[in-house]
Amino acid sequence: MLGRASPPFPKMQRLAFLVSRRPSYLLGRFAIVRDVYSRLNWLKDAVGGGAPLRIGDLYHPADAAIDVASSGHVLSGKTAAQQIAEMRAESYSMGPRLGAAAIAELQHCARTLPLHFNDADVGTYEALSQSPERRGNLAIATIRNSASLPMIRALASDRILYEAASLFLGYRPTEVSSWFFWSLANHLSDDERRAASQTIDYHYDVNGFNFLYVNFYLLDTDAMNGAHALIAGSSRRKRLRHLLGSARLSDAEVRETYGPAAERVIEGPAGAGFLEDTSCYHKALAPVSADRLMLQFRYQ
Repeated sequence: MLGRASPPFPKMQRLAFLVSRRPSYLLGRFAIVRDVYSRLNWLKDAVGGGAPLRIGDLYHPADAAIDVASSGHVLSGKTAAQQIAEMRAESYSMGPRLGAAAIAELQHCARTLPLHFNDADVGTYEALSQSPERRGNLAIATIRNSASLPMIRALASDRILYEAASLFLGYRPTEVSSWFFWSLANHLSDDERRAASQTIDYHYDVNGFNFLYVNFYLLDTDAMNGAHALIAGSSRRKRLRHLLGSARLSDAEVRETYGPAAERVIEGPAGAGFLEDTSCYHKALAPVSADRLMLQFRYQ
């Protein structure tokens, strides 16, 4: 019946299963575990030195080494320390941003290079734009092998982003994943978008024991074309049942738990960026008026 508490033993069995098969998926939810992991990796850096930074597409091996250097394309009016202080309090920090040359090159790549959905080829964005029926069935289309693009590599290894990631993680990251993708405006229902793994519901990430996301909008983005939304401060403030249960929450439960004032909808022009601790509750708004083009880096 609705409203009844779940029996304790099945829940404990599920937790035991998660710990044995994928311990980071459960233990990484707890801020104290992430803090201990950071400290251990800091000690490893201090004793043996950091490993080279490697890059790969999201959910693929990070198998190419990249050198940390200034790309000249990442601009910021805040120090890394200022951004990380904001993240500790709010779970995100606005800035840095991309310069005009990087925006133009990435827009061109996104329109002309092959796209895929779940590794199945779907053509190019330009080709999809000529086929309303094909694009009408897609929620997301990802630029294939984005981690091999020179501009992506230059940005991922930019000293400004690397410094912020190192300060937040508490150690020098060894992996960065690239996700360069379109969110397409069409008539797909919310359930169809969920079936395509588009994260239009509030959830928090458990991508290991520690991680930082850097996000860039590559087109002007607002609430009508797929802006990112999050709950400020929720990365380190969760109820125990939310830590032990599903990582998803309904909009109603998010607002009941944190209050409507904690919700942020992040809008910005092409090139706008923000850092995010995706241990916070967050989601993507479904695009309605136009497509969204986004670049995400995940540092670990």
